[in-house]
Amino acid sequence: MKFKSFSAHILALLGLSEWSKVEDKNSITAEEVAKLKNYGFTEKFLTDFKASLENDFQDEAEDGNQGEETEEPRTTAFLRGLLGDTAARLTQAQEQLEALQTQQRDENQNNTALIAKKDAEITKLSGIIAQLSAAAEDDPGKGKQHNAQADGKGKFNLQDEKQLGGLQGEMFSLDRPYNLRAKAALMEAAGFEMIALPKASSIDYSRLKEDLGAFYRIPWQQRLQSFLMELPSIESIFPLESGYQDLATLVNIWLGEFSQAGNEESDFDKVTKGSYEFDDETLRMFNVMFAHRFKNLKALEKTWIGTLNKEGSNPIKWSFIEYILAETAKKLHNEREQRRINGIRKDPNLNEPGKALAAADGLYEFLNKKVNGHTDINNGKFVYQIKPFELGELTEANIGEKVYKGTSMIPAVLRDSGNLALYMPSHFIVLYHKYNELHYGQNQDYKANIMYVKEYPAVKIIPVPNADNHHRIFWTFEGNIKTYEDKPGEMTAFNLEQEDWSLKVWSNWRESIWAIAVGFKYTKKEDMDYTRQMIFCNEYDRPASYFVDADKDKNPSAKLHTSIVTVANTAEFAITDIEDAPVGTVISLKCGSVDKGVKIEKSGKFDLISATWQPGKGDVIKLMKRADGKFIEIGRENASSDALQFAPDETDPSLLDGEVFVTGENTKATAITNFTDAEAGVVYTIYGSGSEFASTIAAGGNFVLTEAMTLSEGKFIKLAKAADGKFYEVARG
Repeated sequence: MKFKSFSAHILALLGLSEWSKVEDKNSITAEEVAKLKNYGFTEKFLTDFKASLENDFQDEAEDGNQGEETEEPRTTAFLRGLLGDTAARLTQAQEQLEALQTQQRDENQNNTALIAKKDAEITKLSGIIAQLSAAAEDDPGKGKQHNAQADGKGKFNLQDEKQLGGLQGEMFSLDRPYNLRAKAALMEAAGFEMIALPKASSIDYSRLKEDLGAFYRIPWQQRLQSFLMELPSIESIFPLESGYQDLATLVNIWLGEFSQAGNEESDFDKVTKGSYEFDDETLRMFNVMFAHRFKNLKALEKTWIGTLNKEGSNPIKWSFIEYILAETAKKLHNEREQRRINGIRKDPNLNEPGKALAAADGLYEFLNKKVNGHTDINNGKFVYQIKPFELGELTEANIGEKVYKGTSMIPAVLRDSGNLALYMPSHFIVLYHKYNELHYGQNQDYKANIMYVKEYPAVKIIPVPNADNHHRIFWTFEGNIKTYEDKPGEMTAFNLEQEDWSLKVWSNWRESIWAIAVGFKYTKKEDMDYTRQMIFCNEYDRPASYFVDADKDKNPSAKLHTSIVTVANTAEFAITDIEDAPVGTVISLKCGSVDKGVKIEKSGKFDLISATWQPGKGDVIKLMKRADGKFIEIGRENASSDALQFAPDETDPSLLDGEVFVTGENTKATAITNFTDAEAGVVYTIYGSGSEFASTIAAGGNFVLTEAMTLSEGKFIKLAKAADGKFYEVARG
């Protein structure tokens, strides 16, 4: 190799105009050797180059101009190889940096030091590439590299529009965001200005459909802003499995007793013992869909200004649709998370849109059916699989006792296995911690906010999100309950079809939440015990005091719950039926609005009630459906008929001897600053009266409220006194 041909390039890389002198000879110092090693030169090359340099390259064969035509391309190829190697290292460093940033953002790992180190490495590599690229452009006089530049070969080409530096291979494609960012960094280092590119993040947007719209990116700051928050996924506690179809079979085996005392003298066949009973859980997958039509998009031109309008006069506003679908994907995710917990499947009516929660059964409806009975799809029999514990109502005052009692009723072989977990609605976690603090806070070994059953440390407590209206707690093995889907990503695999000046968008998917093992299928409740079930729970789910909203302008449905509150309608609505009401179950119907409210005439299915029901806000009628489809009246309640009344102008009224109160007819402005004689843990309901001098409660002092409350006629607030002596808002209306 002729080292002389490298001398000009190496001088340029070192930033020197002439060689360093060592004992009056041209040479390179130890620092310069180290610098060249950073550029990728090998130890052997540098040793040989230094020796040849110190001998003024006299040991190289002098053949006139022979070889000049080949030596310079070899030099260029060598430097191009260094460029390629360094560029590959830069690309790898960019990928590693993105991975570290993703871990820190999504997995809460503290990678600050590693990110800073990787940033420094990227800066260093970018500088090396800039200098190597400049060296490769240096022309010793023959014009070879300018010729190479003309045909796109022979140098690291930052102007290449398709490949990073003109390097070949898919990994250097500028379709990849990290290569775009690498190019921007290199061009900046080389003194070029380039359009700013988004940093690595979760908001790199690509085209929605391969054949619709051009690839583009828009900085987040230029997008319409949405405050829609994504709910955390329950897949972290109920793992997701893909590839399941409806009616898939999950096989269980129930084993009898096998062991016995040694009895080898007996006839073998007479002392054999043990049994195997095979059972199955048939997985139900529910069909869910999203369907929407974008119409009148031309009108957006009048209100969508600036850089947001990318399409000019085109009636199909792709940029806007892409933004809306990105937000829709978040909303679909949130609806699915809510449905996985609270959903109750209701078959849709033809040509009528349905509710999100009615698209599939959720966790608590799955448990309800296993407790209350369901029809086995395999044999048509009505079966029960979970025998609940009779624990009674769970409150802040007794939750610790109830959790201990329920856990102690589980067979010890399961309870002490170390794999059992108690799943509890997240709002109960706070009550459980407060209970333990109140009862054990003074103990020297007290531990706050434990996430296991205090008396049984092997039983882990796992909070269930999005379950604020549920009171059911249940025990089972971790991993027994899973979420299921057919194909990954189906929900957001949007199909788009343009029709004239509108756009249809839809997606279809299957989803479910199910348990691998529930319990043996009994046809008689009285035969049940706790020895052949793998899920255990208390006896009730939603309390009767919790009301679900009825649909506007429709007969109420008891599908979701038996306590229903009406809403404002487009006009006063006459209820003629309570749909999905089970025979023999009490239905509580509360009036939630008198603005175009509801009434029940004494006729039709309600001809057995005492009189027409024309309710005021908060009034309740309790009804029960008979086998013939008619409803009988169980009772009526007026919102404040049983309430105790405060004295007029009272600012610190007593809550002694009651839980429901109504304010007095005040003669002046009255601000309630405290309640006396209240008990901790009791929920008190305060109704308002009058309007001119209605009592008020400020959000401060002795009260922790969402906002100040004016207790005028028709208003109420529910408050609970905590251990700290303050009153906390539970509900208002």
